[in-house]
Amino acid sequence: MTKKDIKFIKDTLSIIIGQPLRYLGRAGAMVILNFGELIESKDIYLGNEKGKLVLDESGNAVPKRELEGRYGIDILCGMRFICGDEIIFAKSDMYLPSEEIANREDFIWDTFKWHKHGNNFFDEIVPKHFFNNSFADYIVKDIKVNKFGDLTIIFENGFALEFFNDGSGYSEAWRFGEINSSKSLIINGNGIDKEYGVFQ
Repeated sequence: MTKKDIKFIKDTLSIIIGQPLRYLGRAGAMVILNFGELIESKDIYLGNEKGKLVLDESGNAVPKRELEGRYGIDILCGMRFICGDEIIFAKSDMYLPSEEIANREDFIWDTFKWHKHGNNFFDEIVPKHFFNNSFADYIVKDIKVNKFGDLTIIFENGFALEFFNDGSGYSEAWRFGEINSSKSLIINGNGIDKEYGVFQ
């Protein structure tokens, strides 16, 4: 990755400096972050208890109105959340059972469903033991990017999120964009994805 590319990434993400972290969660193995002022999300639809879309009388999907941070980062590569010399949690925690499940007498690794929300250690530690559904203390202080497209987001309270571009070629590592926009800055194993990395 060139110095110009690194500068472009830093300049693009500088928009979240001074902004609060609004959400940290996951969809499958992808970690999802939201930052900035709260806006109403688009293209999110109600689902029933079986995960199927709720339809209105005309057969159209019923929109779900939610507030979320204006800017989002989707992380497909390795990541960890740190403070000083301590790793608080990491993406690989998704593949470990929650303490409750691990302590069951009938727990069997071969039948462990890590992807089911609430089953894994990541789902347990992020909302319950660490953030407690409050992100008010996490204001972005600085952004660092290296020649591989690794990203570090440093918060004012001394914590930091680190992403590691662990793919090669066109394997997507992470993407940044405005929530209700179709434009994104996409980083892959080659650097900025020139075809799809169109965030301006």
